[in-house]
Parts: sequence; structure tokens; C-alpha cells
Amino acid sequence: MQFVGYLRRDGELQDCYAAGDLFVFASRTETQGLVLLEALALGVPVVALAVLGTREIVLPGRGACVAPDDPAGFAAVVSSLMHDPDARARMARAGPAFAVEWDTDVTARGLIAVYESAGPRAGHLACRRRCRASLKGF
Repeated sequence: MQFVGYLRRDGELQDCYAAGDLFVFASRTETQGLVLLEALALGVPVVALAVLGTREIVLPGRGACVAPDDPAGFAAVVSSLMHDPDARARMARAGPAFAVEWDTDVTARGLIAVYESAGPRAGHLACRRRCRASLKGF
């Protein structure tokens, strides 16, 4: 393990993710799981606890593996994957496709669809226009 300090987001960070065989994440307090999505987007398999924001990201068959919330069990999952390059390769292939589902454009369009399915309401049309206008930059 090497602590590298701050990494710029214009290449250094992505290079660091890509250099790993696994992205191992044992936080119990992650609220969004963005670091997991960053790793998955780069084809790095993820091992993490399924708590708070990570729960929706560490799904079977999506490039990630849930580890138990105990040191021995967590280490066993990591060790098993480190000794199984075929499993890591399958996970690495699945991760980027799943990460794309969390892209801001995709999620914003999903939110618009929810609003549109709710039907016309006061202010709804104006909100929809603002949302669509904000997506034009994507």
C-alpha cells in the first residue's frame, strides 16, 4: 500500500484507479458511493461494504462484490478475488456498463421522466423546461 496524497482529477486520479487490481472500500459512512462508481467506470473491480450510499452500487454482476462487515470476512473476499483473475476480469468488464447508468445525463433524464409521468401540475411545465435547458450542455 502506498499513500500518494492529493491527485489531480485530470489524469493522475484515473491512472491511480486503473493501476489497481481491486478497489477495496471499507467505509461505513460513505453517503453516495461516488468513488466506487469512479473505479467501476475505469474497469476496476470493487469490493466494499453495502451500507448507506454504497448499497445501491455494490450489486452482484455489476462489477462489484459485497464484503461482510467484519475484518476476517472482508479480508477473505479480497483474498479470494486476488487469487481469481478470471472473476476480476468478469467484474472489470461489467463495471463500466453499470457506471454509465449513473451518468448525470442519464439520471437527470430519469428524473425528468418521473416528473413527466406525474402529469400536469402547477409549475410543472416551467420546471420541465428549466431541466431540459440545463441538459443542453451535456
